[in-house]
Amino acid sequence: MGAPSENLSNFVRSYNAIPDEWNDAQEFLVEHLREVSDGINVRDIGYYQEEEVLTGQQFVPSAANPTVLRNVFRKVVDLGGLNDFTATNPQNIAHVITITADTLITRLYGAATDPSTTFIPLPFVDMSGGGGNIELTMDGTNIVLRSNADYSGFTSAYAVVEYVQEA
Repeated sequence: MGAPSENLSNFVRSYNAIPDEWNDAQEFLVEHLREVSDGINVRDIGYYQEEEVLTGQQFVPSAANPTVLRNVFRKVVDLGGLNDFTATNPQNIAHVITITADTLITRLYGAATDPSTTFIPLPFVDMSGGGGNIELTMDGTNIVLRSNADYSGFTSAYAVVEYVQEA
C-alpha cells in the first residue's frame, strides 16, 4: 500500500455497470480489482494463534520511513492458569517473540477463566474494593503478571500481543 494519503477508504465501492467498449472495460476492471485487493489486504485478520500472524493492520509510518505504513503482527501467549503470584513474586511466561530495537508493542491484553464460569480481562482492576488488581506487562522475554490477591482459581488465561517489527 502506498502513502497514507492514498488510502482514502477501506471500503470497496460497488458498481452496477461496466463500460461497453472492451478497452474501457478492461481498464475499469483492472482498477476495480486493485481496489478489491487493497480493501481485502487492509482488513483485520481474525486469526488468534500461538504463532506470529500478520494481522492485516497497518500502523503509522516511522520517522525512518515516513511514507510507508508498517505491518502489525499478533501472537497469543498461553499463560496457563493464574498461579498465586504477588507484586514482589510475579508470574513470568515466555512469549518467544524476537524483540529488537525496532519492535513496538501496539496492544497487550488478555483474559482469564475460572472453571466456575467467572471471567476477567487482563489487566484487571477490582472495583469491589478488595484491591485484587492484576498487572499485565511484557519485557524482552516474558509476559509478566503481578497482583496483590490470589487468583489461582483461574485455570486458563491468555495474553494477546500485537506488535510492529519494522523501523
